Amino acid sequence: MDYARRYAGQRRLAGVSLILIWIAVVVRDWLLLNTLDPSILLHVVYVRLAGAVSMAVPVWLMWGPRAFDERWAVGLLYVVTMSCWFALLALVKVYPVTKVGQEIFPGFFVVLFLVFTLFRLRAITAAWLVGLCVVTFNLLELDIEISARSDFSTMVVHWFSLGAMVFIMYLAGIAVCIQFERAARREFVFRRTLRAAKARVETASLAVNQQNDRMREIVREKERFFSSAYHDIQQPLAAINLFIRSARMKLEGEHAASHDLDVIEETARDILDMFKDIQDYSELGSYVPHMTPVDTQAVLTEVFEQYLEPARSRGIEFRISRRRRPPPPIESDRSLFKRALSNFISNAIKNTSTGGVVVGWVEIGERLRIDVRDTGVGISSVHREAIFAEYYQIDNPGRDRSKGLGLGLSIVHRVIGILPKHSMSFWSVEGRGSRFSLYAPISEMTPVIGTDNPKSDASTSVLKGKYVLLCDDEPTVLEGLRRLFLSAGALVDTAESMTGIEAILAEDGRAPDVIVTDIRLRDGQTGIEVADRVRRHFAWAGALPVAFITGELVSPHALRDFAEPFVLLRKSSAPESTLAEVSRLVAGKDASRC
Repeated sequence: MDYARRYAGQRRLAGVSLILIWIAVVVRDWLLLNTLDPSILLHVVYVRLAGAVSMAVPVWLMWGPRAFDERWAVGLLYVVTMSCWFALLALVKVYPVTKVGQEIFPGFFVVLFLVFTLFRLRAITAAWLVGLCVVTFNLLELDIEISARSDFSTMVVHWFSLGAMVFIMYLAGIAVCIQFERAARREFVFRRTLRAAKARVETASLAVNQQNDRMREIVREKERFFSSAYHDIQQPLAAINLFIRSARMKLEGEHAASHDLDVIEETARDILDMFKDIQDYSELGSYVPHMTPVDTQAVLTEVFEQYLEPARSRGIEFRISRRRRPPPPIESDRSLFKRALSNFISNAIKNTSTGGVVVGWVEIGERLRIDVRDTGVGISSVHREAIFAEYYQIDNPGRDRSKGLGLGLSIVHRVIGILPKHSMSFWSVEGRGSRFSLYAPISEMTPVIGTDNPKSDASTSVLKGKYVLLCDDEPTVLEGLRRLFLSAGALVDTAESMTGIEAILAEDGRAPDVIVTDIRLRDGQTGIEVADRVRRHFAWAGALPVAFITGELVSPHALRDFAEPFVLLRKSSAPESTLAEVSRLVAGKDASRC
């Protein structure tokens, strides 16, 4: 079957070529015999016509679908071969004896060539088919020699010499045919082996893909579990923070209670900081950097103010190295660069017990290097390859929660991998301190003045008299948020679900100035649906600002289809930061109305 499929085209071409040669020789017969003996011409034409028809019919049938059936195709080739061969034998009988050797014998060799090469018959089939042709040829030659010669010895010599030449052609053709068949068999076995190998590879690939799908599903299940656990743990911690602030305002002047609240607040803050590190590390996987000119001096100032008080509380000096001129602007993502620098400084303060931490900078060609030097414990050579790994901490065998989870430097490592043309290095001597350096390309453009410092945002007094609509399915968190916004002078309505929101909307009261809602609610509903419902109800008021507050690992990219203005807040944020962000959101909406 493989023979039939592979050589169908070649066999058709060979059959057509034989018929064309046969027809071309008819013209030569007419030119030759018309000058020699016109009486023979009619007999030659009959033989030529009969041969052409008997060959044309099987060749025509080879264009049908059965040409791909090897037995049927070989049968058609039998008919073509024998038709041509016996037509040549008939021409030998009717052609002038003097012209047979010159005009007819080459036709026998053409047929042998086609059978042994272009017809691509298997060796055993070609052997008996051509063998039959050779026998009939020799019998005809013997008959011609007997009738033409009386000398027996001369007859035998002449007949044997001509038959021997045909027989040698026969043996040579069989040898060629055997080689063709062996090559075809090797190729067939190779292709069959290759197909089997491909099938095994495809089967293995399918199994690997199925295994990968199972692994991805396991990873997704773990992520869902981790996200849910992260959310469920942050709920009570957020409530603790909110109620601490409320209690502190009520107990101002009560020193004993204030001290206890300080301890509780510090403990809650340590736990929330740990979760914030996990959140930051998770979000970096899908973060797309926004490269702009960044005011380096402004970033250094913000980070300095952020960590000045923590450094003083540890009794160490923290300062920025003074230079005659400010550092040049850099081309970077402001929030990512600030996060990396903050982590270096935070790590330096945590690992320094005496002395201090100094931040400096130096221009190196077209790049700016910012150094964070400390006089801390230093890093021994055995730890230098591992300090950027997740959860790795050198001097924290007891897992002191105030030192975090060991994600600070790994976050920096990921940030540097995200930011183009950024790099970092570090130098350290055990017992004498370390120097961590950030490298960033210097920008040729003037940076846009901006800040990430909540203290510089709109004052919380913006919320005074504003109407805030709160929605959270955790009663304690909801109550804490209510007290938080009441303390800022806002008017507050609360709901734990879409049902509660519908009840508030049914009163057809004032449109809220801002909607603050958790993203995940009970009964499969989401804060996005709540915000959409409220916005549709108050469509006449325009797009109401929405503050999504969540304890899950949700990327801002997940809200890309939600219409502005909105902001994504974390339950791990300090209450003051939450107020500042919501105030800035409301102030921005008021400014747009003006």
